[in-house]
Amino acid sequence: MAYQIQNPDYALSPETGMTRQHWIDAGKHLLDGVFQHIPNRDAPIKLPKQSDVIYPKADDPAWRFKSEEFEGLSRTFLLAAPLINAVPDIECSGTRLADYYAHQLLLATDKNSERYLWTISELLEEYGPGWYQHTVEGAALAIGLMNCREQIWDKYTQEQKDQIAAFISDYAHSKTLSHNWRYFTVLMLTFLKVNGYACDETLLQDHLQHIMALYTGDGWYRDLGFDYYTPWGFHFYAPIWCRWYGNEHEPELAKVIEQRHAEFMKTYPLMFSREGHQIMYGRSIIYRCGASAALATAFMVDNTPADPGWMRRIASANLMQFVGRDDFYTDEGVPCLGYYGPWDPMVQFYSCAASPFWLAKAFTAALMLPEDSPFWTATENRGEWDEIGDGVKSVTLGGPGLTITADGKTGTSTVQMGKVKSSEGYNALPPYYSRLAFNSDFPWEDDNEEGAVPMQYCATELDYPEDRLLPYSVGFCGKRDGVVYRHLEVKAHHDVPGRFDLADIIVPGGILRVDRQRLSTRHEVSLAHYGLPHIGGEAGKVARSTVGGKDCIIASIPGRQVALVAIEGWDGVDCRFHEGHNAEADESTVVFAYRKRGKHYQGMPLLATLMLYKTDDTPFTDEELSVVKNLEVVPWMEGGQPKGAKVELADGRTLTVDYGHIEGNISY
Repeated sequence: MAYQIQNPDYALSPETGMTRQHWIDAGKHLLDGVFQHIPNRDAPIKLPKQSDVIYPKADDPAWRFKSEEFEGLSRTFLLAAPLINAVPDIECSGTRLADYYAHQLLLATDKNSERYLWTISELLEEYGPGWYQHTVEGAALAIGLMNCREQIWDKYTQEQKDQIAAFISDYAHSKTLSHNWRYFTVLMLTFLKVNGYACDETLLQDHLQHIMALYTGDGWYRDLGFDYYTPWGFHFYAPIWCRWYGNEHEPELAKVIEQRHAEFMKTYPLMFSREGHQIMYGRSIIYRCGASAALATAFMVDNTPADPGWMRRIASANLMQFVGRDDFYTDEGVPCLGYYGPWDPMVQFYSCAASPFWLAKAFTAALMLPEDSPFWTATENRGEWDEIGDGVKSVTLGGPGLTITADGKTGTSTVQMGKVKSSEGYNALPPYYSRLAFNSDFPWEDDNEEGAVPMQYCATELDYPEDRLLPYSVGFCGKRDGVVYRHLEVKAHHDVPGRFDLADIIVPGGILRVDRQRLSTRHEVSLAHYGLPHIGGEAGKVARSTVGGKDCIIASIPGRQVALVAIEGWDGVDCRFHEGHNAEADESTVVFAYRKRGKHYQGMPLLATLMLYKTDDTPFTDEELSVVKNLEVVPWMEGGQPKGAKVELADGRTLTVDYGHIEGNISY
């Protein structure tokens, strides 16, 4: 059952009605769903399994089952700890949280207990070298203990403290993965240090050095890809570390962390829609509103440019985007493995039933702030959205290779990724990284064998009709004269990779794509728009027309519409119904442009496509569909590059699309 706001305060929070107390209530609501499955304080938190994708599987080694228990304990504790600190006697489904977690932490770290979760050293001895999920969860224990220190940690005997510290120390002084996992070790080492236990200083400095070296600029860190691991990882853990230790003992490093966080906050809020909803993209998206953690940790550091009223407005709306929906919950009352409803294509192998509780980071960050923090006392506002009005604000960040667009006409936010490459050679990128754009109101669809993959080029070599050619890399090539350039590669048979040189031109309510296709063999290609879910089983309505002599196709469902105009290089437009690929419904409507060439070596076509969208039911007008006043294909550009374009837009802009600087500037 969805969380419902009781007694909203629209004076303080005119947009959402939510206050600090409502956050506490929402956290309790989530934990009520958990503790209805916990019969007594000796029972572990093992939530009902929801999917065959997740671990543990029946034939998994024993440590995977222990890891499942550990996630249940640590991730719910990350949520429970700030609630316990705020309301020491808080109960969920009849269980006093402080008593339960104090008891369970002792069982988990006691070698003589059935609930003992094992140290990394023991796992290595028993199962050999490898990476164990336990490391992640150990950091959550440390954060939780610090967040309800008076209610749990301070009440342990010295012997009990030593037992827990020895357990955490083994994790802290063991090997970890060289990405965001280093922060888990940093926080565990720092927990030991501030509580008077031994800490390997050289090890701590090594982790800090390697973490800081991952910085790319614009507030972003490289963590495999550029996704929510920067806000819910780096910009969550770093301010906490500064608060625990860095501000006092390593002020120079803390200052750098502060500056990087400030740089991040200049643009990150634009990745949330006008209504405060996040974009569905990147791995681990089942953590959902954990994405707003960095909006609160901004107020743990000094000199943040963040507007507290806007940050709370986003964070509260982002929270309600999920916990306020019935389909967020399983029939058992816990968060499902999906985005809104259950959906396997977005679930990773490293997840279990308790994994969604990583969203607790949003609660931890917000509720660590005192009641008199500006984050809680400022009046909610819409921030830059009021300035944007019906216009567009688009920023391109060279460090992470991202273009973030806040579109005032639709109230949506979009991110276009660069600098992403498959970790498995020529294998296709997962869909949560490969789409040409990700939008707050149009969640991505999964890949499908039929083609017409939403917001993606999908190619097929006619000599190998069974094999869809999907991207394995998207390179960032910079922004020049109002055009963002990227480079997309697909695996081709017996040839160099197929390529699409991408030129992105942001327009109100969408994007104009002017892309150069480089496929040598005979082929067919499609480019599809965002998929429209059949909410309640109602199919999208499709209409075809021409605009200025160009094929146009429009699809609509209540409250959402997409329009695609095939301006140059396409044979036609069409639509399909997809089944089992959409994150919001079992079926969806997809409109697309297509072309087919039956001979090899037919030159480099320029593919120009206008892709618009709406978040209301007002029909597209001819004026709205006539964004492009004129597009002239240039066979040879002055620098010797084949195919370019001169583009005149209805808003008065005149742009030149020249791919001459792409090959020398591709970065991943």
